[in-house]
Amino acid sequence: MVDSGQESDDEALFRLMVGCRYTQTLYVVAKLGIADRLSGGPKDAATIAREVGARPDSLFRVLRALASVGVFTQDASDRFALGPLGQFLRSDGKRSLAPYAVFGGEENYRAWGDLLHAVTTGETPFDHVFGMHHFEYLARNPEASATFNASMAASSQLSGYAFDGYDFSGHRIVLDVGGGRGALLGSILSEHPRLRGILYDLPAAVAEAPSHLASMGVADRCEIRTGSAFEAIPSGADLYVMSRLLHDFPDERAALLLRNCRAAIPHDGVLLIREGVLPSGPCPPRRAFLDLEMLVMNGGRERTETEWRSLLTRTGFGLQRVIGGGRMQDLLEATPL
Repeated sequence: MVDSGQESDDEALFRLMVGCRYTQTLYVVAKLGIADRLSGGPKDAATIAREVGARPDSLFRVLRALASVGVFTQDASDRFALGPLGQFLRSDGKRSLAPYAVFGGEENYRAWGDLLHAVTTGETPFDHVFGMHHFEYLARNPEASATFNASMAASSQLSGYAFDGYDFSGHRIVLDVGGGRGALLGSILSEHPRLRGILYDLPAAVAEAPSHLASMGVADRCEIRTGSAFEAIPSGADLYVMSRLLHDFPDERAALLLRNCRAAIPHDGVLLIREGVLPSGPCPPRRAFLDLEMLVMNGGRERTETEWRSLLTRTGFGLQRVIGGGRMQDLLEATPL
């Protein structure tokens, strides 16, 4: 039992049971852009409803519920303003999580509702609900793809840079496999002006890359190539990066990506894998539930250091070291065997 005056055990369990309520209310206000409407100051629900095309009473009840948990504030005149948490739902914020709130309330939400199917059959919930793999779905649905790419960029802010403990001085060209619009590669190039980069991903994934890399001031040092990493990975770099990619897939598919990388990388090259490394025993909640996210969406998994070492060894790499990267991400340095 918890200490007197705090949440009781049964209350804590009940709060976990109704977590879907928070997911959906946050989705609604993010999808409607409510935080942006409140950036200039407090407003009542009727005014906001007119601006976003919503029903005043229903919207009032959503805002009131989120005000009760610190996302918004509610005054005596029933006007709402941004609370400490709501600031992160502004689209113009430097650390906006609004895209992830939208992603979490749409296809992701439906896939999580099918978790029992995965546990009882071994099939990936997303595949079962939508009839195709998540990345095939994104390739067919541009709006969902844009939401996913924006949500990954938003969530990466929580993961941190993760390269602070790595010395890039011995490298010339870094190739980011599955780098999307280039947020991570752009940050590396910004930090290291000597480096040149190659961004490699599917055509739909890199659609926003030219403008994003230009906005970061590194477009002149970054080449964009398109293709499937499951078919081949380009040569021409001495440092290869796979960030939050391999956990999307079960071992046999992840191994194919690593073998293709091994075929491309020079004998003196380095592979950096930016992923979480699970402890062998009890696991922090954020990492444990991220592992379930991989199961639900892609059939993938988070891995322990022992599992990473085994996967790398059988695909032609040796794990040299693991650099702790913060709350969610670590850095694994591997070299060709």
